[in-house]
Amino acid sequence: MAGIEIPGQRVFRVAAPDPPADGPDWLPAVLDRFRTNLADPGYPCNFGRYALQHDELYGSWVDRDGDLDPLRGDLAAFLDGTRPYPRRRMVLAAFLAPEPATDHAGHGRRFWSTLQFLHDHDDRPWPADIPAAPSDAHWEFSYHGTPMFVFAAAPTHRARRSRNLGPGLVLLFQPRNVFAGIEGGTRAGTKARRNIRRDLAAWDTVDPHPSMGDYGDPSNYEWTQYYIADDASALHRSCPLRI
Repeated sequence: MAGIEIPGQRVFRVAAPDPPADGPDWLPAVLDRFRTNLADPGYPCNFGRYALQHDELYGSWVDRDGDLDPLRGDLAAFLDGTRPYPRRRMVLAAFLAPEPATDHAGHGRRFWSTLQFLHDHDDRPWPADIPAAPSDAHWEFSYHGTPMFVFAAAPTHRARRSRNLGPGLVLLFQPRNVFAGIEGGTRAGTKARRNIRRDLAAWDTVDPHPSMGDYGDPSNYEWTQYYIADDASALHRSCPLRI
């Protein structure tokens, strides 16, 4: 199944053989590493591997100058372009320019500041059916009127290799429709999560982080899964994002 084209923005198909012509000099090597990791049959994120194999994984980037404004337009264009296809599990990966000297906390600050920028510059109101408080189990990050699961892969994830997808920080934006039919509590969802945990045990050298859980579970908060420690610790007592 061929990927759709997103017109008018820098959004590109990650599976395309050539990197975008207007991309920065560091992007080709980052893309090669990212594709190699995701395409490995043992990689535990089935959603990401499926999206890559079926040409439903898209990309954008944030260059060394740190200008986030283009990403704002790219994410909106991706959501508009994919909205007519709710049954296709399309995902956007945002590649941030590598910063070799940054530690794990620094990558976390960059992740949360990126989400804060997107929220502060959102062109649409927060969805009426999504709680505004991250302390609600049904809260999740929303942008351009679309709720989504967002997680970060950082080069400082060493024990959690499943969250290390290259030399720079990568943000994965997964609209809620990606999980249709495989929600927590469903037979398909239970099977998918069982397989992911099995593969995580083989891929990572530590147990799954204790914050990982199902969306809507009252004992679980979505934001705690977005950027996690390389061990079992909690990085924040409350959500760094201000709605």
